[in-house]
Amino acid sequence: MLSRPFYILSCLIALIAALITWGVHSTKSAPRSAAAGSRHAVKQIQANKPIFHSPQPVDWNRPVSLACLKNQLHFPLSFSPGVEYVLIVNNLDRSTRRTKTIRLSVEESTGEQSINCYFENTQEPASGSPPSRLLDASTAQRTPDTADLEDEASTEKEALEPVRHFNLFVTDGDLSDKKQYTRLKARLIQESPRVAIYLDEQQKTEELAAGLVSDLISQLENEVLDKISLECGPIRDVDGNGRFTILLSPWLSKLQGGKTTINGFVRPSDFRENVAEPFSNHCDMLYLNSALKPGQQLLDLLSHEVTHAAVSSIRTVRGYSLPDEEDWLNEGIAHLMEPGYTNRDYRISEFFRSPESYPLVVSDYYRAQLWRNHGCRGAVNLFLNWCHQREPNRRFANRFIHHRLTGIAKMEQLTSTPFPELFRLWSLDLARQSLAYNTPQTDVSSPAPLIHCGRFLLAGPALHDWNISDQNHTSLKLASTASGFLRLKSNSQLKENQLIKVQGFPSMQLTLLKLEQPTQQVSLQAQYAIAENPTESNSEFVEIQLRCSHPVKSLVEMISLEFNGAYLSQAERQPRKIDVTTITSGSIDQRSGLQIDIQDSETDQEKQLTEYRVLIPRTSFEGKTGIESLSWKAIVISENQKRSVAQVELDLPSLPPRRLANKVSDSAN
Repeated sequence: MLSRPFYILSCLIALIAALITWGVHSTKSAPRSAAAGSRHAVKQIQANKPIFHSPQPVDWNRPVSLACLKNQLHFPLSFSPGVEYVLIVNNLDRSTRRTKTIRLSVEESTGEQSINCYFENTQEPASGSPPSRLLDASTAQRTPDTADLEDEASTEKEALEPVRHFNLFVTDGDLSDKKQYTRLKARLIQESPRVAIYLDEQQKTEELAAGLVSDLISQLENEVLDKISLECGPIRDVDGNGRFTILLSPWLSKLQGGKTTINGFVRPSDFRENVAEPFSNHCDMLYLNSALKPGQQLLDLLSHEVTHAAVSSIRTVRGYSLPDEEDWLNEGIAHLMEPGYTNRDYRISEFFRSPESYPLVVSDYYRAQLWRNHGCRGAVNLFLNWCHQREPNRRFANRFIHHRLTGIAKMEQLTSTPFPELFRLWSLDLARQSLAYNTPQTDVSSPAPLIHCGRFLLAGPALHDWNISDQNHTSLKLASTASGFLRLKSNSQLKENQLIKVQGFPSMQLTLLKLEQPTQQVSLQAQYAIAENPTESNSEFVEIQLRCSHPVKSLVEMISLEFNGAYLSQAERQPRKIDVTTITSGSIDQRSGLQIDIQDSETDQEKQLTEYRVLIPRTSFEGKTGIESLSWKAIVISENQKRSVAQVELDLPSLPPRRLANKVSDSAN
């Protein structure tokens, strides 16, 4: 009789022999290339064959994704006459303030080069759906469902304290250091059924802007509080006085040791009863700058900040507190609730100028050194606006605020879409928005994009042109969780089939859109005029030459100049607009201070070319040390009264150093 150890050993030997036999059989049956002479080549074929084989034919009338495993890839593109492409590049890396660069080159396709990626159509929820759009500021969207609201206004009110003390963080030091806080005294100056307004004792009531206090009461009672309660949820009465508290203080003009001015803010810790003073005032409240004025800007500010109050209130309910909202989503939902664009126009414009420069996902703006970065704010506002418009019942804000998660995990659950695909779909929407701005609308049923957004002109996300006939290579730098857009075009001199080579990065995601009618697009070029003699360069003006290409029988209606900068104050960014249909030779526009002349206008095949000479006073650059570049935009109106917009960015001119001031004021919400 065999011993037990011998029996186990025999079984193991038999099992090993069976595995060896199966491996030999598998190797013999695996497909091998006739030219594969090395083990490395066989492994590469076996690994790549099931991955780089397109499962079905590609429909180029729909978006096309590039599926690949490598950072370096190459793929063929057909540039038949009248065809262009938009290449959308996503950087999915979430490391804040870490940029990635994609490099592209082109060579003639012989049809014999190996391809290490394949095309497949991007799956969209509704194929052919129009791009999302920014709604007109007069459009009001209210949610009728009020079943879950608490009627706190109907409860019995306590007598308000005529004087209260509040703790305020005013330095540039450590938030956890009690010494960085000041304790200020404020007196009650106005009350209503749901609002109590206190004024810092260092300021007198008569020093406030006329109508400010009454406008605060009216806007909160008649518009803001009801709208936020309906769409987001009620605000808890933390201090039990039955009213939402407003503190007006001049301190908001000199925060961070006098370096920062803000219009208003909400402190989430004020809604937490378990946080000690001075880190919490244990009050449902909003801090406002006492220098504010009544009007639309105040309404937008109140809507933004009261949304923050609702979020803080809902996520800090005693007994089942939710994690604090990540900064990007916290600011995004607050911008979404603003009825107008006074607090968003310049931020959206900055993001559209350079979408590849501004990350979407930033959990902590302050730690990432992106606090109050205009481009980042514009990005998340557009992202959540797109998410909101995708939801049929438009209950996105309510579901968003009450969701137990935060960050990317929250967005994946709310949209039922993995973040890489969600980001791809949003980037596709941005590209379509750009094309909608850039091309006159032919479909009368499609709503026109919002061109006049507050005080700014919008032209959609900037597309970087790459004419492969003139340049055989290009590159683009992208911030984390940002998208870049390259418009690929070719002159007729090149052969139709070209091979695009890409040197990318691990977190890269690529999508292609094919364009069939580029002749209808409008474009704008800008350059500095070269002085004929050195003395002209010291004149009081900077001379710019603009060249607008637009369809025949269309007309340039308006030209706008905008100063760019991620932290440039709202006032300093103020665009200068000129109605060029009424200008006369050598005239100076009194409002903008610009002098503009039409230099030439001619027809070239299917295009009209209009050239302008613009003189900018050098004094326009004084005091604006935060300027990064200039943006020029042109509105073109077609024969059937449809408008499109072109934009171009221009580096700063060389100016005498003495003309640039050292201090720049900083004002934002």
